[in-house]
Amino acid sequence: MTMRSVVARPANREISADAVRRSALCIADCRSLTALRDALFSHADRMIGVVAMGLYMFDRADELRYVSSRLAPQGFLDEYEREYRKTDTMLDCIVSQRRTVDGFHFHGPARWRHSGNYEILRGWGFHHNMGGALVVNGRAAGALFVATARAVDPFEEVHVKRLDLMCRAGSLALTAMRERERLRCELSVSASDDGPGLWSVEGEWSGPSAELDDDRPMDRLPARSREVAMLLCRGRPNKAIAHELGISVYTVKEHVQNLCKRFGALNRTDLVHRLLISSS
Repeated sequence: MTMRSVVARPANREISADAVRRSALCIADCRSLTALRDALFSHADRMIGVVAMGLYMFDRADELRYVSSRLAPQGFLDEYEREYRKTDTMLDCIVSQRRTVDGFHFHGPARWRHSGNYEILRGWGFHHNMGGALVVNGRAAGALFVATARAVDPFEEVHVKRLDLMCRAGSLALTAMRERERLRCELSVSASDDGPGLWSVEGEWSGPSAELDDDRPMDRLPARSREVAMLLCRGRPNKAIAHELGISVYTVKEHVQNLCKRFGALNRTDLVHRLLISSS
């Protein structure tokens, strides 16, 4: 079943500043991942509207793992994980730049309907998506995604700001849990490698790996962005990078654009120069 009949458009009603603050404080006050998950999902109705949601967290091996979702079919989650997550340039932007973005404006109105984000969303009855980073000690610890039903207006700036506030509050909660050693290692591997509940909020989270403390910026890039960056430094053109990584030239261009933004590069040549300096 698609979510067209149960997922509504983003909330357009006015919300008082006090109500927004109360929601943020409730999220920031969570002391377990399960409580945080529940707070994020429930307060999204007030802050954004009834939307499908997905929560992901990094494990100790610096891999982004699915934790929990609301109003999202398992088939949609499986297809995203199998077919698209590793080449999702929007996710790379969220994680590497640690900011909240919506797909429509990230890809641009002219390119939105040709993006991988739109194709997979449309196939499961969704239309617009938005995501934000959960940050601990300056590093992305996870990501929160929301999606709307088909045939609704794109997210507005107010919705992006509200999701960003939710993610900032969630980041405070995660930071407090880690500092107090109360963040129980979520995302522990179950006994069965192919069981449906491989990663669960009831499990344990060991936090980001020790490698996250590396001082070299290139080592802190998401896996796919790091691969593109390394090939750029070897002088590979976009077509060669696309062929070697098994992705489209369009996706390579998006990675390059995101890398330019991340490193403050003016163009491709400047980007390679900055990458080489940062990795030395």
